[in-house]
Amino acid sequence: MRILIIGGNSSVSRYVRPLLSEDYEVITIGRRDCDINLDKNKSLADQLPDHADIVIHTAAAFGRETEEDIYETEKYNVLDTMDLCFQLKKMNVKHFIFISSIFVHLEETSPLYSIYNISKRHAEEIIDYCLKREEIPYTILRPSQLYGNDPSFIKHHPFLYQIIETASKGQKISLFGDHGGSANYLHIKDFAEVIYRVVKNSVFGVYDCTTMTPNTYLEIARNVFELTNNTIAIEFVKDRKESGQGFTYDDAIYKSVNYSLQISIWSHCSTIIYSEH
Repeated sequence: MRILIIGGNSSVSRYVRPLLSEDYEVITIGRRDCDINLDKNKSLADQLPDHADIVIHTAAAFGRETEEDIYETEKYNVLDTMDLCFQLKKMNVKHFIFISSIFVHLEETSPLYSIYNISKRHAEEIIDYCLKREEIPYTILRPSQLYGNDPSFIKHHPFLYQIIETASKGQKISLFGDHGGSANYLHIKDFAEVIYRVVKNSVFGVYDCTTMTPNTYLEIARNVFELTNNTIAIEFVKDRKESGQGFTYDDAIYKSVNYSLQISIWSHCSTIIYSEH
């Protein structure tokens, strides 16, 4: 069975490809360092392989600042996804897997609301419309905030890694609001295992992928201070809005693939700290 991963150099691809390669032929396609490196001067249709049994779409644009960023994010996440959907039947694809984001649930009042989550929501609607017309089974996975040891995660979660670095040095940490805020962090290795099992068990549908308990920045900071034997030094800046965003836990995907999450944010903090000493 042949699996094509779109966005072959993405963080998700780098973790899920080794798992899939044990059982399947895996081909990656992307902008660089892939089996097929895309030429921006050619159409996507002209660069796809003739056949794939399963396609996993992990590529995404995150730009959100300038008008050009906004345009490119919508084009890359939505229109390019539509173009891909038009090619799936020609490739005889039997299962399409799209990596979306839990941020599709964000409301306009959220400080994290951006063109990224808007474009992911649009992409989901396009996939549903196009693939139902073509009768191609699909799976949409909405992971919460992915983290891991890969440097790319620091770029996407600077506040988390700033807390870990600052607390490990015994320096004071400033948290916003009355409680410091929270987030929902899902380890990339757990998410890669979920994707692998979705493929293995032919699981179809739309699923949120979160952890059961949100991670508060206060708990994370305290944990790092204690792990490094530093005196806890935390201040609350109460005139600033709390950071982060919580999401409702749904275990449907974990039941469907018979998997329990294995890695906690606490064990990850320990791994980072001890690897630096």
